[in-house]
Amino acid sequence: MFIYHMKPFPFEGTQLIPLNQMDSSSELYKRYAQKYIGREDLMRGVIPKLECRWNDVIQFSAVNPQLIVDHLKNIEDDFKISRGEYFKVHIDQIIGKYNGVVFDRRKKQPKGDFVIYDHEIQALDHSYSELKEVPKETINFWKTVKKEGGKFLWFAFVPHILIKGKIDIKDFEVCSLKLS
Repeated sequence: MFIYHMKPFPFEGTQLIPLNQMDSSSELYKRYAQKYIGREDLMRGVIPKLECRWNDVIQFSAVNPQLIVDHLKNIEDDFKISRGEYFKVHIDQIIGKYNGVVFDRRKKQPKGDFVIYDHEIQALDHSYSELKEVPKETINFWKTVKKEGGKFLWFAFVPHILIKGKIDIKDFEVCSLKLS
């Protein structure tokens, strides 16, 4: 079973670092904090079971990003990839070394509701199951964005694996996304 994380570009060093542990005046922090414009409340909310904030964790996906690309290129006009590599991580490289949970929200929340509820959080353990298909809720979301406008969030309604703190990546497999 694997989890996935888009490789930051540019990437330096041997660790993934949560946003809240970066220098807030750095260009890297500013670039990644932009993802949360309009969703600032998400950054302030506390994640049950981890007792930390959203930006105190590294977010992984339960779906291989290549599956996301394969679907999005057929939905989004003028589809482009801004980051072409991702980490493919076996859960045995995480479990027992880091504190993590699975955050699974498959329904749309009311606009502006970024509360993470206890029932949406499960401990990351060997019962974790990687998704082999993009959830239908995700595909429906993309179709709505195409029809009504908005941002094509790659991982909307995809279970997120949230790992607290810095993560050593030196043994993680790096994969490349393909558009063909």
